Amino acid sequence: MLVKIYVAIVLKETKRKKEKEDVKVMKPYKLIVITILTSLIIAINNYSSHAKIQIDSDTIANIAEKISHSVVNIDTTKETKKVEKDKKSFNFGGIELHIPDVIPEPESGTGSGIIIKEDGYILTNYHVVKGADKITVTLNDNENKYDGNLLAHDSYSDLAIIKIDKKNLTVANIGSSKSLRPGDWVIAIGSPLGLEHTVTLGIVSALSRHVGVTFGAAQGAYQYIQTDAAINPGNSGGPLVDLEGKVIGVNTFIIGRNAQNLNFAIPADYAQSVANELINKGTIQHPYLGIKMTTLDTEQLKAEGLPEDTQGVYVVQVVPDSPAEKSGLQTGDIIQKASGLTIDDPKKIAEIVRNKKVGQKLHLRILRNGEAQVITITIGNLPEEEKLTTESPQP
Repeated sequence: MLVKIYVAIVLKETKRKKEKEDVKVMKPYKLIVITILTSLIIAINNYSSHAKIQIDSDTIANIAEKISHSVVNIDTTKETKKVEKDKKSFNFGGIELHIPDVIPEPESGTGSGIIIKEDGYILTNYHVVKGADKITVTLNDNENKYDGNLLAHDSYSDLAIIKIDKKNLTVANIGSSKSLRPGDWVIAIGSPLGLEHTVTLGIVSALSRHVGVTFGAAQGAYQYIQTDAAINPGNSGGPLVDLEGKVIGVNTFIIGRNAQNLNFAIPADYAQSVANELINKGTIQHPYLGIKMTTLDTEQLKAEGLPEDTQGVYVVQVVPDSPAEKSGLQTGDIIQKASGLTIDDPKKIAEIVRNKKVGQKLHLRILRNGEAQVITITIGNLPEEEKLTTESPQP
């Protein structure tokens, strides 16, 4: 009996040792298999994000037809005053006065918009509807027209939300511009020169363009998508679409009347976040200092008596009554550090400020008359463009 028990224990121990050895042998193979599977998953995901889409004679037409149900035409009218040739004459003691008749005459405009909610919410550019006395929205069928109401706008981004009294609308599929690459195919849809639902094809020419524009306070403030897809007046507010039919940008402006194919769109990720804020809160706060800057050049350094290797940005202008002025920042100051980061480009300051919240503190290390100082600025809220005293980029 004892022998049997002993033999059973030995056999059990032998089996346990063998299982351990098998596990030791299998572990490297399991690791290899897991590594291979992980690599395959990553490769598949990478392929999916940049999967090739075959373009044939129907591809563009199919995409355009699908997205067109989510694109609207926007007509605006604004009353202006016109002086007529006919004049009224009055005689006062031998002195004849001629007073022209002044009658209101409507000024019209046109643009495009993107349906972002099925119950009548439409995203467009603010400059399309700015100052309009009447907004008329025409759906894809070119028959149903609706009065549009400007719900909210943001001058900084040049985006606005208008609302029409209509439900069950076809909502655009808003994508992401983060995976875009120069050379990717894109489609622009809108109403150039009032020609509704015009479709043009092009590519992404460049990304992250900082471009100065003449409307809105956002001039040069953030990164646009550049495309050669034809965009003309009236395309503003319409979608820039990828080959999956997703909106990846909001067509906004063109540069130069003599230049060709220099067209720019607001990235969809940014436009979507602005739209959500405008719908939910009615307004957006943008951190603001109120300064105009330029990179340092040799002449400025010589004038200040500073070494040629001095780093920083030169303060060209301080906006009156701005947070910068209230903190004591002056024209001619050289900003060398912001929040502990070395500054050698005005864009770096703008980026730091954009990542702050209104009311937070910003510590600047500056040079003034060759002496280092530290200035603390309380971040303010960007005023409407009409309140700004300069058209230059301002963080």
